Amino acid sequence: MEKIILSFLLIFIIIGCQQTSELEQQNIEVPSEQKLPQQEIAPPTVENHETKPSQQRRQSPIFTSLEGCEEKEVTFTHLPLPIDKINVIEPQGELTGYVSGHITPGDHVGFQYDSKSPAIPVYALADGYLVRVERNPGYFGIGVKNYHLYIEYSCTLFGSYVHVTEIAQELLDANKDFKELDSFEDDSIPDNKRYPSVRIPVKAGQMIGKTEKWGLLGMLTADTKVTLTGFTTPKIYEGEPWKTHAVPVFNYFTPELKKQLEQKNPRTQAPVYGKIDFDVPSKLVGNWFLENTDYSGQQKAQYCGDYICPYWDSHLAFVYDFVDPTQARVSIGFKALEDQGPYGILGNTDPKTIGADGVTKLELVKLNDITSKRGFQSEGKQLITENSDEVLGTMLVQMTDDNHLTMEVFQGKKASQVSGFSGKEKKYYR
Repeated sequence: MEKIILSFLLIFIIIGCQQTSELEQQNIEVPSEQKLPQQEIAPPTVENHETKPSQQRRQSPIFTSLEGCEEKEVTFTHLPLPIDKINVIEPQGELTGYVSGHITPGDHVGFQYDSKSPAIPVYALADGYLVRVERNPGYFGIGVKNYHLYIEYSCTLFGSYVHVTEIAQELLDANKDFKELDSFEDDSIPDNKRYPSVRIPVKAGQMIGKTEKWGLLGMLTADTKVTLTGFTTPKIYEGEPWKTHAVPVFNYFTPELKKQLEQKNPRTQAPVYGKIDFDVPSKLVGNWFLENTDYSGQQKAQYCGDYICPYWDSHLAFVYDFVDPTQARVSIGFKALEDQGPYGILGNTDPKTIGADGVTKLELVKLNDITSKRGFQSEGKQLITENSDEVLGTMLVQMTDDNHLTMEVFQGKKASQVSGFSGKEKKYYR
């Protein structure tokens, strides 16, 4: 049996899917950065139970065994939530700033609902198997359970639900370890009980649980028949093997369900369900990582004041807004400016136009929330934004070759006030 040590997705599950501001709006105490989970833990070791020692046990990109999986084409015939409960959908590629942690574009999508409504049923999208369960700590004092459920739809298609707060009784009855896990109070769960190994069949349209209070049901979908080509060095993401196969769940719904979701989608430009891979060889655009780190962070723990730096502290991205891709965005993993980010660029300079041809000055501006102006309602977070004219600081960036750059941010300075690097610059690669 696989031994799930700890969730490498802990940040993604609890914080990345929902910005701190959303929880503040609900008058829920938000922990300080010191209290937030900081580091990703290595993925679980998979024991090999094959009869032939020379045979390697196959593993899915969500760290589950492929033993017993089905080779089949899959179409999602049911929505995860009732259509009348979905306020708005979030495309792939969300950025949330250095407090919440999506510094590079988020690989999941979101279904927002009214956080004040009673618990809402959550449904299986298609026939498959529940193959992995994670019960995560109840951060923010919301007062409900917080499950991450992983589904195997076929040998090549996988998905997950983030922020499920109640599990259907028939699923609990199908596995004693799962049932035991559900019986614990949040503050009394032994770490070795949080991640039971399961294989429970689910049918399309079956209610697998409920969700409430978070205001968001996050969903990850990974299709190993699809490999994203916009990552210059895929090896950087080996700690999250689903990353290079992450696709928007919306692509797999029936035409009828896609039609129902159209009016819930604030993004109108192709690809309408978002994008996460933006790297272009020899250009600034895309994801960058502090030298001697990778996506999972520091090879050796570093301290940010009196606490261990979060893994995203070493991330940097020059990408595009996940709702309006005509707007460039800069996302910085550490506290470079008072506003947590992401940031716009004064003049909306396109990072695809910047190469290894000298030092570039980018004046970083605050974003204005125009969600309600566009006719949408969002659960406390800035969903639809546009650049303001408020300059927060200036970034100096210089690509030293196709895959290396030097960067420094000068808080409160305009471009005319910055003449060059100060000696405190950071070096990144990809």
